Amino acid sequence: MKSCLGILLIFFTLVAVIGGGAFLWYVSHTSEFSRKVPHPPSAIQHP
Repeated sequence: MKSCLGILLIFFTLVAVIGGGAFLWYVSHTSEFSRKVPHPPSAIQHP
């Protein structure tokens, strides 16, 4: 029984760490200040 509880504890800890990292990555890539401003059409140079 103790080994089963230990495995579950490790599993949920691993899920929490990976989920937390994925959540931070998602928030950092979808937040307003990290968005790249598209260039206006006049700034694009055509060959």
